[in-house]
Amino acid sequence: MGWDVSDLDRHIGHLGDARPKVEALAKVVVKKIGFDTVAGAQSLAPVDTGNLVGTIGVDPVDEWMGFEAGPTASYGADVEFGTQPHEIRAKGVDAGGAKALIWEGAAHPVRSVQHPGTAPQPYMRPAFEKATAPIDDVMSQVGKKALE
Repeated sequence: MGWDVSDLDRHIGHLGDARPKVEALAKVVVKKIGFDTVAGAQSLAPVDTGNLVGTIGVDPVDEWMGFEAGPTASYGADVEFGTQPHEIRAKGVDAGGAKALIWEGAAHPVRSVQHPGTAPQPYMRPAFEKATAPIDDVMSQVGKKALE
């Protein structure tokens, strides 16, 4: 049994020449996935005041060889993953100097309440999964385009 490797050097050179094209096209793909993730998350995020949706954005990493996407709202992860039951303690000071929680409809001020927790309302993960679903086909097209 023998191997004909006479064209191997030519193919290796062709692959090396394709690298800059692959990198340039891959950056475009990654950038699009980043923006698609943001758009999807903004459409899936629950809206109360609109603050959470308004803080969802994307930042490039290594000139779009990667990205970070998500909200800057401090409670973004709590919405995505939910929260466990927890105690909420008063932080403010009322006119008499005592710490208390009060809300419309409350019978009287209290120093703490037991919050039952919140169910997860995923918006980032589903958006990312949808944006990356076609990645195998897209990157196959990138490879073919770069080798033309």
